[in-house]
Amino acid sequence: MAFKKKFRSPDEPPEQTAAKMSRSRGQLATVYAPGALFTFEGGLGACLSIADQSQHPAKADVSPETAIQIHLRLREVWQSWFTRAMQGGTPDHPAVPTLCLDQALLRDGAFYAPPASRFELVDPKAMCYVPAPMDFVCNTCGRFRKFDTVRDASGHLDELKRENCDSRSEELKGKCRWRQLDVIFVHWSGNWEAPTPGRWEWSVSEQRLLKPIDSCPICQSRNFYLIDKSPRIGEWVFECEKGHKHGDSWLQNDPTTTKLLGDDTTKRPPRWRRMEPISYRATPAFYPHSEQFIVFASDQRDLLTMLQEGSEEQLAGFAAERFGVGERPPSDEEIVEVLRKAGHSAKVSQYERLIGMKARLSGTPMAEEVDAQIRDMVADWKVTPGLVPIEHESPAWLMELIGRRIEFGSRYDPLVLTVEHEALSRSKLRATTPVDGRSPFVRFVRPDKDLAPRTRLELNTQVSKTIDLLGALGIADMGLVREFDLCRFTHGFTRMSTDPLIEKSDQQTLRLPVRLNLFQELGNQKIPIYVVNQSNEAIYVRLHPETVYQWLRSVGVGDLPEWEGAESLKLGAHVLESAAPFGKFFANLTPGPPDTYRYVYTLLHTYSHAVMKAVAEFSGLDVGSLGEYLFPADLAFVVYRNGTTMDLGNLSALWRNYNTIFLEHLLAPRTLMCGAGSLCDSLSGGACPSCIVIPETSCVAANQLLSRSVLRTGPAPREDQGHSGQVIQGYLDVASDVSGN
Repeated sequence: MAFKKKFRSPDEPPEQTAAKMSRSRGQLATVYAPGALFTFEGGLGACLSIADQSQHPAKADVSPETAIQIHLRLREVWQSWFTRAMQGGTPDHPAVPTLCLDQALLRDGAFYAPPASRFELVDPKAMCYVPAPMDFVCNTCGRFRKFDTVRDASGHLDELKRENCDSRSEELKGKCRWRQLDVIFVHWSGNWEAPTPGRWEWSVSEQRLLKPIDSCPICQSRNFYLIDKSPRIGEWVFECEKGHKHGDSWLQNDPTTTKLLGDDTTKRPPRWRRMEPISYRATPAFYPHSEQFIVFASDQRDLLTMLQEGSEEQLAGFAAERFGVGERPPSDEEIVEVLRKAGHSAKVSQYERLIGMKARLSGTPMAEEVDAQIRDMVADWKVTPGLVPIEHESPAWLMELIGRRIEFGSRYDPLVLTVEHEALSRSKLRATTPVDGRSPFVRFVRPDKDLAPRTRLELNTQVSKTIDLLGALGIADMGLVREFDLCRFTHGFTRMSTDPLIEKSDQQTLRLPVRLNLFQELGNQKIPIYVVNQSNEAIYVRLHPETVYQWLRSVGVGDLPEWEGAESLKLGAHVLESAAPFGKFFANLTPGPPDTYRYVYTLLHTYSHAVMKAVAEFSGLDVGSLGEYLFPADLAFVVYRNGTTMDLGNLSALWRNYNTIFLEHLLAPRTLMCGAGSLCDSLSGGACPSCIVIPETSCVAANQLLSRSVLRTGPAPREDQGHSGQVIQGYLDVASDVSGN
């Protein structure tokens, strides 16, 4: 295998031919994405993933609508990351834009979204790799050898043979056992370096980056040994063959940060550019960044449009109508004009005839009777579904919420999630036309032919019991979505941290910006975005608004107004009005007064985890193979099978085999018990790995905003400062009281 230079950073793309690996599309798009360091089975040989360098990479099979969704989400993600990362540093040493975002996403020190043509949406079928790093250490004597490229290493393999051993110890000569050094230096700029004697420095006089020295500064020897007897990697050190050490600790400066800071390098604390030695197998060596969304159908362009920049008024109008906010009843004249344009000439003629009669009878008792007829007729028109549209005026708080959308992040933006819920409703929840006895969405209280029991008696018994159990669970709607269409894409990576800021302490504590890097270019000079589509089974759950309201009242949230379930104003409107961003990276999630939005989110999130645990117990699926999607304003969530392999129908089989047993399990008190007992309640807020905490790869909110107490009566969640140390009533307890079960 030939290649010309080692891949050090996204700014230095490799020029080489490389082997391709065989892995699943999901793995290639994430853990083996370009920039990842890994070992193959057996743990022998470290390698670096690089992008496919062919001129014609496999393009993702996505619709134009999906492509637009991807680029909309990317713009929001990058902008959100930049805003948060720029908060790093100190007043004396502020964050530098180039240390926050990839250079391709910046222009004149500000965020810049490149055109969509700069990127390639790629189906992750091919990923290349090269051996890296090319550093070797003798297990016997500690002799260190460094090579810049695979070609360089292959040309000197004879020097690593036992008979050519150049160890300084005579008794160890001929006993060499070489291994690839499994430690690298990593920095939150996204750069990594193989260990080497000397450090990267900046020359103020020459205005350039100086490479590490390759010889001892005292005796000029080029033969080095790695003294790695200490169990702490940071205490390892290089020593030349004459015994000279370059300091007493193993330090390296990040060349990327050093070059970007330039003359400012010597003015800032060393921690800004100091790299950290870790094993290349360690997780902090590579964090791929992925996003996902519900795919919009081709006939849902109106939903897609309202999420685009400049469509704020359209989005506000949709939300106002969806939740009954700011209703403005039309005047009689406006109603008549609407009917006239809609072709209801008979109704218009009748109205105008009565108006004329009222004018002629003005001042007589008959005029009042005619006026009553007119009022009754107009009132009848207003209550006729679909006849007279109700206009909505967007209140100030809704426009303010739309203005703060970027602070939420798309994954947690209640307005984006409301639009996605509408897309799901149109394509699945309201599309009930069976195909071969299988409906796109099957309500458990109305199973289709595929899910229903064999006999009418069994069906009636099951449905009756299901209705009772759903009432006790506080669930208004629950069913099986046969194809939950999701698009997941990976757009870049970071090192050392998944968040835009990382905290480091030496003489002082610093919050430093973490750089979000795009992937290395493909062979066609475009930047890859790795896209994976999936359409797997899912369970949809929507809670009873009236029960949620009663529960919120019992908890005692301070921002909940009076609300009647029968009124046109939905509870979701109050949820939206109380929404405040806790930040895409939960930076703003601190204890505070109890509010509606946080409690609703915690309820849905906790309920979702409880359902996931139950699904794992009855379906044969592991919790790690499941995912969740939350819709706070719609009081709903989805638990879905997460994967790109064939869907074997585990969730439909779960309902056919266990149906009401599954629901009874959710209702059983033992389901929400924790083995950690009071320790979980007092220290973890009622959420720990022994109860409802799940792997973060499956959790949409990094296991934040969770508490068993919101389902079963217990101590208030740790985010509720107003009820600290107090007991709150659980939603299931309230639902049981409301349903009478």
